[in-house]
Amino acid sequence: MKQNAARDDWRLRPATLSDIDGLHALGSMPLVYRYLFDGAPPQRDFIAHRVARSLAHAAQPGFGMWFLEDAATRYAGCVELRPYPCPRTAELTYLLDPGHWGQGLAVRMAWTVIVRAFHASQADFVIAGADVPNRASVSVMHRLGMRFHRDGHYPLGAGVEYVLRRDDAGPPVRPRLLPVATDYLAGNA
Repeated sequence: MKQNAARDDWRLRPATLSDIDGLHALGSMPLVYRYLFDGAPPQRDFIAHRVARSLAHAAQPGFGMWFLEDAATRYAGCVELRPYPCPRTAELTYLLDPGHWGQGLAVRMAWTVIVRAFHASQADFVIAGADVPNRASVSVMHRLGMRFHRDGHYPLGAGVEYVLRRDDAGPPVRPRLLPVATDYLAGNA
């Protein structure tokens, strides 16, 4: 874990259908699903549907699902931007293997895809939500420069939503963007 933190060979790569089992394994870690997937390990069919939908969304520049990887770890994390019901708004979700928590990787993953979406001019707003007790996720939203949008209610109880507008200042300390691999889309997956 510390060795990966010292190196900086992390990158994001776009999801493919071959990632269903990897995302299912990542989402099935108790510390990951504690606040996600309604507090229970996700069903494989749910993950398969989610990946397939993200591939359809990826046809729109700036939207899609990406996996955080380095030379040693194929599924360190996942980040997704998908259309939100409000026009020109994207919903941000992220999850990270607990072995990589505390390194700023969730913020870097999220900021990388937000910048891409704003640059592609597909979204003017990015919304993210979390259960109130999920302090780590709320901290990520704060570190991204997101502002409180509204209270919500999720299957596990009280939640909050935060928003970042295209013209907001963004993170007070700019995280380094992660490189985004594109060779996987060319058939190298």
